[in-house]
Amino acid sequence: MVNIFIIIFALLCGSFLNVAIYRLPRKESVLWPGSHCPACGQSLKAWDLIPIISYIWLGGRCRYCKERIRPRYPLVEILTAITFLLVFLKWGISVETGTGWIFTAMLTITAFTDLEEGIIPDLITYPGIIIGLLLCPYMIGIKSSVLGAIIFSGVFVGIAILSHGGMGGGDIKLAGVIGTFTGYGGSVLTLIIASLAGGIWAAILIWQGKADHKTAIKFGPFLSVAAWLVWMYEIEILDVYLRIFS
Repeated sequence: MVNIFIIIFALLCGSFLNVAIYRLPRKESVLWPGSHCPACGQSLKAWDLIPIISYIWLGGRCRYCKERIRPRYPLVEILTAITFLLVFLKWGISVETGTGWIFTAMLTITAFTDLEEGIIPDLITYPGIIIGLLLCPYMIGIKSSVLGAIIFSGVFVGIAILSHGGMGGGDIKLAGVIGTFTGYGGSVLTLIIASLAGGIWAAILIWQGKADHKTAIKFGPFLSVAAWLVWMYEIEILDVYLRIFS
């Protein structure tokens, strides 16, 4: 019953994250006005907003103008339900779970806003750094958190300088957020995983003829996924690495 409650709660959170993903890049309030169709502007009723179920029932289209609804909406809701439940199953009722949910929500927003709009909102990264520093005494400790933020964002500043703008400011600030939550050790592992994943993805695009060596790759989604995996499974990942190379 507790797990079912967590899933329902996470689905509702995922619905709110969808609002943030759409509105933050457009500098709109996430609270006002109420939910509406972005195509026709029609205010949506409660039964239009039931996570996943409404999307399926309406056939993936707006009830009023029949415009197609992005598959991202149910995807974010499902991902939020899965990730929130995994965090809870690992940490139970604890500060770690609350911290994990906050971190997961921020990473989800940054991943999808970067993927869709090429923007990582300051309204997520700046508060994210502050929240991470406030919560770090209960997690990795203030020293590791501060060093993680400074070192990880510093690395990205160096990359931006050496690549003459090849790394965006949003990525730099996101690195600061990740550093406060994962610490300097977790930041290194996050960078390794994100770089490997991004490199593999770039190689696939080049092989398919959809990109070349000058094509910009949005790094935010890779950073977000890698950071979540490290925050959740850092010890397990390191254990697998040592087993493979020992």
